Amino acid sequence: TPVSARKDLFIKVLLPIVFLENENILKKRKKILQWWTEMDGEIVGKEFWPDWLLEICKEYSFEEENVGNLLMRVDIIPISMALSQAAIESGWGSSRYAREGNAIFGQYTFDTSVGLIPKERESDKKHLIRKFNNLSDSVISYIKNLNTHDAYNSFREQRKKLRMDGDILDGVILSETLTNYSERKDEYIKDVKEIIMKNNFKKFDKVYN
Repeated sequence: TPVSARKDLFIKVLLPIVFLENENILKKRKKILQWWTEMDGEIVGKEFWPDWLLEICKEYSFEEENVGNLLMRVDIIPISMALSQAAIESGWGSSRYAREGNAIFGQYTFDTSVGLIPKERESDKKHLIRKFNNLSDSVISYIKNLNTHDAYNSFREQRKKLRMDGDILDGVILSETLTNYSERKDEYIKDVKEIIMKNNFKKFDKVYN
């Protein structure tokens, strides 16, 4: 398939999946904000939290009682950044991991029941590339990873700052915090930003403004 056609198909398939998951997150975020407003922004013991809020805490691996810190986790990922990272990690959907396991974000796992062995993995390494039943599950796992893993605290801090300043959650700005996503560090970030700009993905971030 010509590269341009493959890229167009990749975007058309992935864009609505990322958008839908972000919408689901925004609904949860709105519900949390409404409840927190009713509590006057106070810190309330978890024994007084509604069951639905405790379920969200479980989903986001959150054990504190500060709802403000929970909201740092329950938030969207810029569409531009998600598309760019998926393009890099899956070769615009053409990689073996994407084709065999719907793995479009290159997430690692050590569980042999849900992983694909990298062909060029060094002999002393044990990691696998996590596979998924469908692309939606891959997107959900990617977003959860950025929203909960300690490696992405700086991402969530920067996202909070943009929120507090009333700015768009800009994929170019937030991609600068992805140092821990790849062993390539700054080179990886440079590639993410370049794909966003080259493909005019920033326009998708404005949908949430």
